[in-house]
Amino acid sequence: MSDDLERRVGELLDRAALAFRGHARAENWLRHHRVRLGEPLRVAVTGGAQSGKSTLVNALIGENVAPVGANGGPVWFHDGTRPGARVFPEGAPSFPVPLERDARRGHAVAVPAAGIRSVVVEWPCRALRHTRLLETAEAVPSEADAVLHLVRHLDDGELAPLRAAGAHPVHTLVLLSRADETAGGRTDALLTAKRIARRRRTEPRIGALGQDVLAISARIAHAGRTLREEEYATVAAVAGLDRPEAEAHLLSTDRFTGAAFAPSIPPGRRAALLDRLGLGGVRLAVTLARTTARSRAALGEQLVRQSGLTELQASISDLLTARRGVLKARVALVALGQLLRAERHPAAGHLAAEVELLLAGAHEVRELRLLAALRTGRVALPGDLAVEARRLIGGDGGAHCERLGLDPHTPPEGLWPAAESAALRWHEQTTAAGTAGGRRAAEVVLRSCTAILDALG
Repeated sequence: MSDDLERRVGELLDRAALAFRGHARAENWLRHHRVRLGEPLRVAVTGGAQSGKSTLVNALIGENVAPVGANGGPVWFHDGTRPGARVFPEGAPSFPVPLERDARRGHAVAVPAAGIRSVVVEWPCRALRHTRLLETAEAVPSEADAVLHLVRHLDDGELAPLRAAGAHPVHTLVLLSRADETAGGRTDALLTAKRIARRRRTEPRIGALGQDVLAISARIAHAGRTLREEEYATVAAVAGLDRPEAEAHLLSTDRFTGAAFAPSIPPGRRAALLDRLGLGGVRLAVTLARTTARSRAALGEQLVRQSGLTELQASISDLLTARRGVLKARVALVALGQLLRAERHPAAGHLAAEVELLLAGAHEVRELRLLAALRTGRVALPGDLAVEARRLIGGDGGAHCERLGLDPHTPPEGLWPAAESAALRWHEQTTAAGTAGGRRAAEVVLRSCTAILDALG
């Protein structure tokens, strides 16, 4: 279904390009967005200072790449055959620069002090094959198709940039990014933060800003994905100490790094571990090493799972990457609408009407909104119906067989009865649902069923 919307938007951009032939500025704008429509999904990692943007980029890539020193400018991360960077100045040709690794923090590139539009880092990475990451301080950059907005607290002050920038809930995920510091960094800090996120995401003021609210420790996720043998050995050494003594020195950073604690473990190694994991992360790692994590690989895997990165990757896959066509089509329509409002042209009125019709009638966008509402609990359906609704609107995949819960090799004649049965069931729900939200949800699911029947017919 999203492929159909993407195709229709591409055709509309092509017609606009014909209409604006000879208008250099409009032609460049349309050419840029036509190319962008076919590119990988652009996901921006945004947030205030010390929110963990670079650390999350590293966790998603699985390497120590960020931060890339670019004098505060936006930095893109693309898949590439080998590590490298390219600087894009204002009003001048781009040029390649070497990546110079900083001993402690990411990389640096040789860029002028001013006049830089952006820096593009190429890094061989499976996670970047279908997604391009953008690290920026701008809350909702126009260059992005989707946004991961990082906050330290779910308060109005930190969410204000999203509201001011007009964040669209369809393409935004709000991340409580320093979850390991919740409740004073106790061992259960991550669980506490996840409970807070689950509770707060049902609030209308927060739900209006994004698809979902998730808690993650970017620091612990990054450390888990890049954990070194020496770091595991330090964790294991602390875990092997007398438990009352170790617990007493895990109460503060000064006690943990002080000379009075564990002289057999050099203070430098303890300080390095603290820098990587934070005190809450060290406590968690020691607890895991005492119980189930008997190797570097096992500890790294469990830190990643506990950090919330696995849930974030699933959300990115389900809500963003799997809906690439819808998200990119929406961005292209918004951009075309901006052009038509800015440029006087005889064809502008007709094209603008088509843009409005596509935006208003895009069932794929309604599916995405409902998927988020079901996921966050803003719309409640009975258990079995909620599972079926999520599947029918594409939560488990966009192919007809995936939506209908059938074997991928099921022939079209085997899909029709299942789609017809689902349509009848959800037609009944449009009147039988007990709430207005439930009835509206049933209407969206019914439209998805009829779209399958139309395609099969």
